[in-house]
Amino acid sequence: MKKISTLLFALTLFGFSSPVSMKAQLAYSPFLDSLIQLADHQSILLLTRQLAGDTTVLIDGIPTTIISRHYNNPNNSKAADFIFDKFTEYGYTPEVHTFSNGRGENIIATKTGTKYPDKEFIICGHYDNMPSGSVAPGADDNASGTVAVLEAARLLAPFDAEYTIRFAAWDEEEIGLVGSYAYAQRAANQGQQILGVLNLDMIAWDSDNDYTYSIATNTLSQGFTNDFLRTTAYYQPQLNHNYYYTTASDHASFWQFDYPAMLAIEDWYDFNEYYHTPGDDIDILNMPYYVAFVRASIANIAAQGWDHRFYFHHDPVVSGNSVEEREAVLIVEGSHPVDILNYPPRLYYSGNGSGFDFVTPYEVSGDTLRFMIPGFAFGTEVSYYFAVQDSLGRLTASYPAGGLGINPPGTQAPESFFVYVIDNIFSANTCSTTTPVEIIDYQNTYDLITVESTGTVMDVDVNLDITHTRTGELRLILTGPDGTVSMLSDRNGGNGDNYTNTTFDDQAEMMITEGTPPFTGRFRPEMALSAFNGKTVSGDWQIRINDGGAGNTGTLNNWCLHILYLDPTTGLTLNGSAEDEYLGQNYPNPAKGTTTIEFKLKQPSDVQLIIYNMLGQPVAQLANDYFNAGNHLIVAGLNQLTPGRYFYQLKTDRFSKVMPMVIIR
Repeated sequence: MKKISTLLFALTLFGFSSPVSMKAQLAYSPFLDSLIQLADHQSILLLTRQLAGDTTVLIDGIPTTIISRHYNNPNNSKAADFIFDKFTEYGYTPEVHTFSNGRGENIIATKTGTKYPDKEFIICGHYDNMPSGSVAPGADDNASGTVAVLEAARLLAPFDAEYTIRFAAWDEEEIGLVGSYAYAQRAANQGQQILGVLNLDMIAWDSDNDYTYSIATNTLSQGFTNDFLRTTAYYQPQLNHNYYYTTASDHASFWQFDYPAMLAIEDWYDFNEYYHTPGDDIDILNMPYYVAFVRASIANIAAQGWDHRFYFHHDPVVSGNSVEEREAVLIVEGSHPVDILNYPPRLYYSGNGSGFDFVTPYEVSGDTLRFMIPGFAFGTEVSYYFAVQDSLGRLTASYPAGGLGINPPGTQAPESFFVYVIDNIFSANTCSTTTPVEIIDYQNTYDLITVESTGTVMDVDVNLDITHTRTGELRLILTGPDGTVSMLSDRNGGNGDNYTNTTFDDQAEMMITEGTPPFTGRFRPEMALSAFNGKTVSGDWQIRINDGGAGNTGTLNNWCLHILYLDPTTGLTLNGSAEDEYLGQNYPNPAKGTTTIEFKLKQPSDVQLIIYNMLGQPVAQLANDYFNAGNHLIVAGLNQLTPGRYFYQLKTDRFSKVMPMVIIR
């Protein structure tokens, strides 16, 4: 590990996921779970002792003790020879990649992918060490990372991989990431498609036995990093992580050439006190932690190379006032076919926190699975998740991620769920009855949609079709019944033609200013549609199209409004008698910086009051304490939450109730 000054790196813990794309997820494999157990205390310790000079090794048939791995020490080349010999012993034909005029030697073993040979994942660590004295064992820095690479190569050697996997031991990291930079530069020059680099540097020190490690990553590498976190949660759940941004190890070489890479290292806030000293020997290593770290790393690189991945798409069931059964559609893809016959996919569901029951698909059409969730009474919070396994019974995954169980899949629930509520939220889907309307040069074109429903807006989407040969002349403006205005698009698209099936949605991934004509798909408007939240839904909604140029007339072919609104005239049936327990609607709702929530207890009770986002993830805990009987008032600060729709849930010893909440700014 080359230590330089660093900055704390924080990542967002909560966020809304876009429903418009497939969500990739690494699955769980019982076979892989068994395989990584073969990287055990004995095998890991022996390799570490050999690299750290605690025992002799045979190199070219000569007993040798590697007393130092400093780049200028002759023993460092012996370490390279030892790694080369181990790769050869495991059945590989290793490469010696030289640099620094032949002084530096990267040792690389390759398992070529059977399906995607030109796309690769790399597991790596540097083997050189400090200090420059006669003895530099470097057991933690970085025999530990190198041993993880060697153990991965050993265990994965007998098995084909769909993607190419490279096992790399870098030289001269300690003097400026020289070896990894030379390789990354060569890879970029040769056009290698590196999908992810797992860099392991110092993974055996844990003085406080908290099993915590640190991650350094960047935006480009976040998907690869999330995969590491998922596989670690599957296979070594005792490990915990934090984030610390640093460019002081070999992952940074790959960042310079725009390759995804991450550093996994022991807890930066529990730093090895023997770092870069002769005291960094095998006696200081925390072997249970070290073994867990090695196993987690092997599991990740195997899951990547073996393509243990399913791809999911699901538009979450929307909260509303229907007490009938609800359809949930899941699209699932992957290189491993889903088991439909023996252990078919399941949708697990639960009402108000009761135990989970399940249904199987009532229809299967290719990759599309259709489930029916039974109906529930008003006031019920319904949680659900999906689970699938492959046709060979070797892989299982849930959506949302985290569930386990195989034959049948998903018997162990994930930590988060999809959630909807049977409540007084309604949907208005209304299209214009007076289109088409001609768009004239240098004029405003108007059209109205009248909404007769009663209530307050929670969310608005606008869909429209416009034929026009120069969209860069057009301003699209939506006005609500109370006069609130949102600029949907202001002269975007230049000389392009048309808006075709264009949807303006605050939750879309792309701004309309980033799109190109005909703007097909979902886009965030230039002014947020959340400006209408909390306003009346009833009345005339107006679209205004301003044409600011000449010679390019067109037509507003059609436009539609999709509005979720809260109807306060529709009462809910409480879970239990209102005289016994009660949870009130937050006030004000929609809320801005703060809101007030009232609840009533008939008897003393432990109470939890938690806010959830639309994916069922907890985003704020308002109460977790013991309360006496009587009426209680909670004043909650909301500034840390982004505008949008939420739900809050009160749980007592006898009572559970969910209510909707809207946050605006």
